[in-house]
Amino acid sequence: MQTALFIGLGGFVGSVLRYGAGELIKRAADAAAFPWHTLAINLAGCLLLGLLNGLFEKHGASLHPDLRAALTIGLCGGFTTFSTFAGENIALLRQGSLLPAFLYMAASLLGGLLLFFLAFRFTRGI
Repeated sequence: MQTALFIGLGGFVGSVLRYGAGELIKRAADAAAFPWHTLAINLAGCLLLGLLNGLFEKHGASLHPDLRAALTIGLCGGFTTFSTFAGENIALLRQGSLLPAFLYMAASLLGGLLLFFLAFRFTRGI
């Protein structure tokens, strides 16, 4: 039960951060033409999750499992959003914006994997 509460707290913080970051990015970019806000948030979440996992693997014995769950499952899970990504891709495809949709998919998938991997490797070397 305690772990679930930590995850919930992390999820709350991550969700609020996602909302705030999304609003800032929407103001800076033309979100009507391309979902830059979701791409940036999901890529940042992959980077953060890679950093955390690398740090936890290297220094995990000294960290409480509830803290790890709060930061990875809660914070990163609340911050990133696969469902919004899916909905935005469907909207782009329905509008006939095939190239932007496929670029968004590729940038999200490949960029997310690359950022996670690089962050993980970086923190393992610290």
